[in-house]
Amino acid sequence: MLFRFLPRLAVQRPVLATMLVIVFAVLGLFSFTNLRVELYPDVEFPVVSVTTAYPGAGPEEVEVQVTEPIEDAVSNIANLDNLTSFSRDNVSIVIMQFDLDVDADLAAIDVKDQVDAIRAQLPDGVDPPVVQKFDIDAFPVLNVALSGPQGADLLFDLADDQIRERLSRVEGVADISVVGGRVREVEVLVDPDRLDAFDLTLPDIVELIRAENVSVPAGSLRNPRTQTSIRVLGEYRAIRELEDLRLFVADDEVVTLGELATIRDGYGDREQLARAQGQEAVSISVQRQTDANTVTTVRLLREELDAIRDELLPAGAQLVVIQDGSVFINDAVWDVQISILFGILLTTLVLFLFLHSWRGTVIAAVAMPATIVSTFLLLDLAGFSLNVMTLLALGVTVGILVTNTIVVLENIYRYLDQGKTPEEAAEEGTAEIGIAVAASALTNVVVFSPIAFMEGILGQFFYAFGLTVVFATIFSLLISFILPPLLGARILRRNESERSRDTWLRPLWDRWDAGYAGILGAYRNGLGWALDRPRNGWLVIGAVGVFFVGSLGLSSQFIGGEFLPQPDEGVIQIELELPSDVSLERTEAVVVRAEDLLADLDDVESILSTVAGGTGFMAVAEATNRAEVLVTLEADRTRSTQEVMREIRPLMALLPDTEVTVQMGGGAGGPGAGAAIQVQVSGPAEELEQVTEQVTEWVREVDGLTDVRNTIDQPRNELVFRPDRAALGDLGLTVGQVGNLVRIAVQGEVAGVYREAGDEVDIRVRFPESERQRAQQLERLQIPVDGARVPLSALGTLELEATVPAIRREDRQRAYDVEAEIATGTLTDRVAAVEERLSGESLPPGYSWAIGGEFEDFEEALSEILRALILAIILTYIVLAMILESFVHPVTIMLTLPLGAAGAALALMLTATPLNIFGMMAVVMLVGIVVNNAILILDYTRQLMDRGASAVEALLEAGPVRLRPILMSNVAIAVALLPQALGTGAGAAFRIPMAVVTIGGAVVAAVFTLFLIPVIYLKVEALLAALQARTAGIRGRITGEDPTAEPSG
Repeated sequence: MLFRFLPRLAVQRPVLATMLVIVFAVLGLFSFTNLRVELYPDVEFPVVSVTTAYPGAGPEEVEVQVTEPIEDAVSNIANLDNLTSFSRDNVSIVIMQFDLDVDADLAAIDVKDQVDAIRAQLPDGVDPPVVQKFDIDAFPVLNVALSGPQGADLLFDLADDQIRERLSRVEGVADISVVGGRVREVEVLVDPDRLDAFDLTLPDIVELIRAENVSVPAGSLRNPRTQTSIRVLGEYRAIRELEDLRLFVADDEVVTLGELATIRDGYGDREQLARAQGQEAVSISVQRQTDANTVTTVRLLREELDAIRDELLPAGAQLVVIQDGSVFINDAVWDVQISILFGILLTTLVLFLFLHSWRGTVIAAVAMPATIVSTFLLLDLAGFSLNVMTLLALGVTVGILVTNTIVVLENIYRYLDQGKTPEEAAEEGTAEIGIAVAASALTNVVVFSPIAFMEGILGQFFYAFGLTVVFATIFSLLISFILPPLLGARILRRNESERSRDTWLRPLWDRWDAGYAGILGAYRNGLGWALDRPRNGWLVIGAVGVFFVGSLGLSSQFIGGEFLPQPDEGVIQIELELPSDVSLERTEAVVVRAEDLLADLDDVESILSTVAGGTGFMAVAEATNRAEVLVTLEADRTRSTQEVMREIRPLMALLPDTEVTVQMGGGAGGPGAGAAIQVQVSGPAEELEQVTEQVTEWVREVDGLTDVRNTIDQPRNELVFRPDRAALGDLGLTVGQVGNLVRIAVQGEVAGVYREAGDEVDIRVRFPESERQRAQQLERLQIPVDGARVPLSALGTLELEATVPAIRREDRQRAYDVEAEIATGTLTDRVAAVEERLSGESLPPGYSWAIGGEFEDFEEALSEILRALILAIILTYIVLAMILESFVHPVTIMLTLPLGAAGAALALMLTATPLNIFGMMAVVMLVGIVVNNAILILDYTRQLMDRGASAVEALLEAGPVRLRPILMSNVAIAVALLPQALGTGAGAAFRIPMAVVTIGGAVVAAVFTLFLIPVIYLKVEALLAALQARTAGIRGRITGEDPTAEPSG
């Protein structure tokens, strides 16, 4: 078998064995250099959106005519999990979330087929629906601000034309978004009085500009010798050419466009803006490609930015990095690596203390990095990246993996002390303990395999984690069967620990051995007492039971729960919403006030603000009443981001007429966490707003919550023209003709492009700004009719109406959300408080509320983890049954599992650490850890009983013999994880819960296992013997044989 073949190979063919280890290490090192560096593993969400533009339509019209037909079409697609839609001015967005085992590409094809099938049912004027997949990486990895005395408009041209082009060529860049400044346009501002005087219309002007701004290929001239192409060049080469355009009017009179309009090279309307460090700027956001390395991409981008500063920037302009997503990734990955390194060093120190031998310590110290480095080979082959999850897996397994080497070394030393030669001790000691080591490794494999293959978001998130542990366990098993016997046969010496006393460390060894001797003696006496009488055994079982129930009962009162810990990335996202009818300029004034309040805070490094500048997957023409302020904190700050947020909230409350949300920002290339608590309210549209407002007030009454708000958009005023169809019919006009004239007068129409130095500049025709500011001006708009003109007011009425800016639907029903952040307490207890408050109230018929958001994710994660835990327990039982050749004693061993859970609960309580998915995953991990102590004891007990010892004799010898490797293994696990449990750096929020749970569960289970397992084993053996005797007696009475008689012959 493997555990006999490999030790023999290592002892008898050392060069071959050495080369095997070197091959693993070298390939692992080369693989390490190939691994991408990311924050999280690659996760694909099967989410598909359908975006449909319907120019000129309001939200309710979009909902009825576009959104609902598309919802009806896609609602029957298989494996559709959730259907959400947004109907806004001019656009419909339908978002479909499918089951996570669905291929996103195939889902997008299905959606496109269904939408194409109802395309003819959509109204005229609707643009073709655009179907696209959701990309989790469609968030900026780098935010840059461009500012200077030149002004945002000129800098926008520079950013949009030249900087965008330079950055887009960088390897790994997917998309670049530029916010701030205005787009250059050639404005043709038509004087309405002059237009009326010459009996012309705005469409006449548009058609004139289009007709004159053309280049026409006119064929070619051919002769026997040559062929020359002909082209009529009519495109404008200078703006003054527009002014000279001639129009024929009544009585053959000619008028130029310059006489009718003011023509200028200017900028379009100010629709959005950006501010950086207190001044108007241009924001440049860069997104990476899905398969690109974030750290490498950002490094290349920074190099290109340095070149741009030298080559492109005008005097006084600044190009400043505001937010760098690679910083947190680098810090998080670096901190995990440092934690692993410190874990290895501390584990090495513990082994040195136990072994008193630098030779044995060197063997274990070499085995740990050899295992980790070799694991990189399989990580590379599996296509994994170097991220927090894979490194966390390696970090939590440092102590676990070294236990295999510890157990082998301890047994080799035992054989040396029995007088064996180093070669004999290395081979025989490793072979004897091989089954226990293999069993330990197999339990890790079967425990982490279910983790790797969980379903849902959690399954994708922990897939790399589980397989990384499996890979590391495989190499740990191989190396523990090769390195200890290989090196042990050559460097270990008989009675080495005694010779090591003749050093300056002798006082330490004496005290250490005296302490261990005391522990060993106490354990012998305690174990002897526990096994002496049946009553004593029952007392042990009862005491353990009381401890288990008491610890879980006590801990449950103090342990809170959460879904994912929010990493402290040093980024704060502040969302501002003003009344819906405010202008961009008024919103800007509020943003400036907010920046002034934030500028006086300590620990603030930079501030980037955007107004109406939405980006990313859900970006659609953000309203001018919305703004976002991104605050980046200093790296060397002394306060946490949460502490700074608590200081910011009362400052933002000073902003007048502004709804403010303050939350942690997603600065590592991903979205923010969103609201901690979310209550979805759904029902008919008639009273939905009132019901939602009432639910919001009830949630506000719950203690421990802050930033309570809802997603109801404030009504906004809309100027609506209601045509008099009879009057239009009498004059031979259509609503479309009137609407087109109004649109050109106010919004304008692009009549062509003006090309200059490779740039294309739109030519926009409309009325001057002074003629499109008030409703009365629109009423006076003259509509030409058969040589006469009538005012718009004669064709209908203009009314100011309050409308809903956007309509959201969940699963084809209108819905709003009530959202809140947690000020004090934990997610689970605050959700329980919200549920308790809302359960006491009744809603009108047809209306309902449901808890969603992070808590919904938490419940789904808990369900998946429980499934993984149950499967891990079943698989562990199967492995133990095969190894022990027993159906009963695997159950004996697995009785240690509740002890691990109790220890984990106590550790969480004592450290005030909330239970999240990382802590839950550590509970599953404990299944593969805590059983190993019992395996060591019972495996040796079985060997002794096979040699003729009674059960009590075998247990009294096996317990003390296995005490030292059990202590060494569990102390190694604890100290290896201690740097992660105490971590305060980037990504510590991920590491701490897993380390705390593992340390607490492993240590507590180890202590109680030393007594509980021998007691239970003895009682089970006695019960089996009694059953066997009873069965034999029954058989004897049936057959007439004496069951106590010796068999013949």
